[in-house]
Amino acid sequence: MRTFFCSALALSLALALHPAAAQAPDDMLARMEAAQAEAQAQAVRPGDEELSCDALQAEMVATMQDPAVQTQMAQQGAWAQGQMDAADGARGQMMAMMGMSMFMGLASSFVPGLGYLQGAQQRAMSAGMEAQAQQNMAQSMQQAEGAMTIMPQLMRGQRLYELGQAKQCAFVQEQAPSQE
Repeated sequence: MRTFFCSALALSLALALHPAAAQAPDDMLARMEAAQAEAQAQAVRPGDEELSCDALQAEMVATMQDPAVQTQMAQQGAWAQGQMDAADGARGQMMAMMGMSMFMGLASSFVPGLGYLQGAQQRAMSAGMEAQAQQNMAQSMQQAEGAMTIMPQLMRGQRLYELGQAKQCAFVQEQAPSQE
């Protein structure tokens, strides 16, 4: 009975907090779109079209080597690697849980009351997954905040790259993926 009450309380709290959590990503998306639009407007500068390929490349390198950009890219890379490592660990954990769940399902047909234990285990697993999902969302939003800080450099880099493409600059042709 106590487990049922705790599970019901946890479910009620999750449902009550869900709309608030859903609003945060929407707010973040709106802020990201606004930051991108502002950065795109600032990325266009008078005289850009007259820049030589060497000048475009030099400015692009300088823009991408900005310490803020380098720091943010390093943080993004470390976070992404952590997410991949966590996913690899979760895969092994899920395989073990599936085996245990299958065993419990089979055993519950022979042992009275074991099905209740299996249900409690599944509820606990679900609560853990929900907590992990919320943690992942918070981390993703933190990464998005960081990306917004370098949006002007990213949009300027994009502008320079597009100008290099239009002029068919060698530095752009070297970076273009081969189409075989």
